[in-house]
Amino acid sequence: MRLAAVLNESILSVCPITGVSLGTRTDRTTWRIDFKPEATLAQRAAAQAVVATFDVAAEEQKLKAAEQAKNTKKAALLSQPNKSVTVQDLLDLGLI
Repeated sequence: MRLAAVLNESILSVCPITGVSLGTRTDRTTWRIDFKPEATLAQRAAAQAVVATFDVAAEEQKLKAAEQAKNTKKAALLSQPNKSVTVQDLLDLGLI
């Protein structure tokens, strides 16, 4: 999952949107939220609050840790002698 997807999911929990764009990660003025027409002013304000409090460094660290865990699982799977890789194995690793 990418950082924009994490932000998108966080905002979706408080407001109906069609998507987000991060522009420059370090400049929140370049970030954009595409609201659905039915988004109320209160929901839009809640979405802006999510953007204001979104911790880029913490979320990037979580994404990095998840990727490392996936790579570790993949390496363990592939290192098993005489192991036939199943579709379930690939699903568990998030490869399909």
